Amino acid sequence: MAPPWPFSADAPEVLALADVGSVIFTSGFRPDYASWVRFPQAFDDGGFPIQRDGSSTVVPGLHFMGVHFQRKRKSATFLGVAEDATVLAETISAR
Repeated sequence: MAPPWPFSADAPEVLALADVGSVIFTSGFRPDYASWVRFPQAFDDGGFPIQRDGSSTVVPGLHFMGVHFQRKRKSATFLGVAEDATVLAETISAR
């Protein structure tokens, strides 16, 4: 696995949203993605997304935030989500 990109606090100034179909925000104590994301193949046996840096490696266009160890140990915490969001936003905007 390649190391993650260096963190940059420079958020994109413009993000094209024309191709965004939906954004779902949830919170809770236990992950239960498979009950509302209808791609069972996108999850491992423990119910966690099969992903790299927040993007599904199984279902193109499916992205996650706040996944345990998404990129780092702090990814599922309030302190880690901003860093991961920047990386994921750059990935999505580069499509």
